[in-house]
Amino acid sequence: MKTFTELWVRLKVIDLVAQTAWMTLTEKMDFSKDLCGMVRYSYWLIEADGENAKSVLGEIDRVVRLDSAFTNQNKHFYHLGLSVEPNGEVKEAVGNFDPGNDYPQSDCSGGASDGAGSGSDGAGSGSDDAGRDCPGIFACDLLVRERTGDREEGFVSRLNSRLDGVSVTSIKAGEIWRLIVCAPGEEEARKKVEEMAVTRSRQEGLLLNPHYQRFEFAGVTKLDGRKE
Repeated sequence: MKTFTELWVRLKVIDLVAQTAWMTLTEKMDFSKDLCGMVRYSYWLIEADGENAKSVLGEIDRVVRLDSAFTNQNKHFYHLGLSVEPNGEVKEAVGNFDPGNDYPQSDCSGGASDGAGSGSDGAGSGSDDAGRDCPGIFACDLLVRERTGDREEGFVSRLNSRLDGVSVTSIKAGEIWRLIVCAPGEEEARKKVEEMAVTRSRQEGLLLNPHYQRFEFAGVTKLDGRKE
């Protein structure tokens, strides 16, 4: 049975990389009125074959919990969700957090959305624009991957050498930056995130270099409790 599992991993402690990016974007690159919060995840989308969905989820979970290339139980929270088609509805999940309800504390008008985190493991809160009135609040998940597939092929080989009764056929691997932004609509939110993320010059973009990295939006969510 072909399945797709999404593995999300984030630090249990303060993410200094995300904090540095937050300070640079809001204090040096003039995005303080647009960016409300951010959090960073390691991410894998794993296509695999196995006897059934339950056995695939259980076997991949067993391996990624023991392999430090994916998680370190002392340092990380993780979420492993399974569907039968890419980006489909999650049928089963294991782990100790839910990325669907994991948002950093927000500086946007109305406070953080339902299920928002405290901000201790992401970045946000405390800017001069706290409480500003935003036309809309969007959580934009930007997946950043290497342009070559060498790293992803390495993960396929690594998993297949450890899995029993399950075969991995492909992997998307990279980082997901979840940026909480103020914008009138989804299209404007996507454009603003791309402007923040893609490095064009020393003063343009921060989170990826388009010469050796590529990006795609893994999802854009209009957060509840905001103005339409």
